[in-house]
Amino acid sequence: MAGAGLNRGFVHGQTDELGYHALGDGHYVTDVHATVLHLLGLNSRTLEIPGRKRLDIDHGQVISDILA
Repeated sequence: MAGAGLNRGFVHGQTDELGYHALGDGHYVTDVHATVLHLLGLNSRTLEIPGRKRLDIDHGQVISDILA
């Protein structure tokens, strides 16, 4: 995701001392997927892959705090 319209040198969120658990509000991997698709100009809610079911439970939210 480097050079794809993200803030440079920006730290977003915190974890515990071992890096296992998020402190405060965390993000799921579907949020990272939605952010990458957004940077590619695709909408994760309307994206369909032929022959595969898309995730209907959680599409994820774009992490707008890290976008430039």
